[in-house]
Amino acid sequence: MEDGRDADLFVHYAAAAQQAGVYTASDYRGILEHLIRQWRVEELVAGLSSEGRRARDYVCALPDKIRRMEEKAHDRVRKVPTPVMFSWIFDRPVSVILPDRVTAPPASVTALAQ
Repeated sequence: MEDGRDADLFVHYAAAAQQAGVYTASDYRGILEHLIRQWRVEELVAGLSSEGRRARDYVCALPDKIRRMEEKAHDRVRKVPTPVMFSWIFDRPVSVILPDRVTAPPASVTALAQ
């Protein structure tokens, strides 16, 4: 995802979507849990090679891995919103709580947002 201006565009967009509750890690986890149950992935045994068994185990472990990632992300979140401008909404600033590892937008963007 790129707009030619924001090197962290996907991270900023993902943080905004997560904060708005539009499409979150919890949604991904829920979808995986549903599909694993629906397709009975854990029950697959017959005809699986060792590689197939490893793949099955990996997929079945993903919901728990995502749950742990959610918990870690929640603990790492900055508590102060940062204004982020998105080009596709005419550079209108959106207050987003970014993960700690993400750099804040340039000062010029922050100044414009105020």
